[in-house]
Amino acid sequence: MLFSKNDIGVKSNNQEEKAEGNSSAFTSKFLNIQTDIIENLSEDLVKLPDPGEIKFLQTIKAFNGFTFVELISRLNFIEELTASTYSISMKVVEALQEMKRMGKIDKINLVISDSMMKRNPKVSDSINAWASLDPMISVVYTWNHSKIVAIKTETDYYTIEGSGNWGENACYEQYVVVNDESVYNLRKRLFSECKVVFKIN
Repeated sequence: MLFSKNDIGVKSNNQEEKAEGNSSAFTSKFLNIQTDIIENLSEDLVKLPDPGEIKFLQTIKAFNGFTFVELISRLNFIEELTASTYSISMKVVEALQEMKRMGKIDKINLVISDSMMKRNPKVSDSINAWASLDPMISVVYTWNHSKIVAIKTETDYYTIEGSGNWGENACYEQYVVVNDESVYNLRKRLFSECKVVFKIN
């Protein structure tokens, strides 16, 4: 269990909140703990949810939805990654390619907004060329604004949902991290059931 009922509704000891003033009657200790963790993601969020657990996270620093992929790949081999995003940066594409080369990820499925082909043709062309050379990379372009990452490892089924794209302009974002096979299977259906505008593999 991530928190108990005694963690809810307690006064905050967070210095940043004291500096901003007491704008609410009480603050959830659970949410403060999660905020502190997510501010230091690379150092502190090493405890991913166990099967059946869920974490609610809020960010105030610039890291995006892809940050969770990097974290999980450091801890576990990713058998399959299915990601849905409105936009994706070249840096993220290059990072995915490097992780694939290093053997950290086996199969990658991307669901990307079809507007990317016009908004950022350089990135789209790079993704398409990569997928054309590697049958383990599948790309679907569709009318999409969802931000979902579904990750299957040997023992876990992670789903990360939130406001963050796979770009470089993230700041105030919210995420939910779940470790549950049924949620994983539900979200992965987006890849196979969406209306396809353009597809490779």
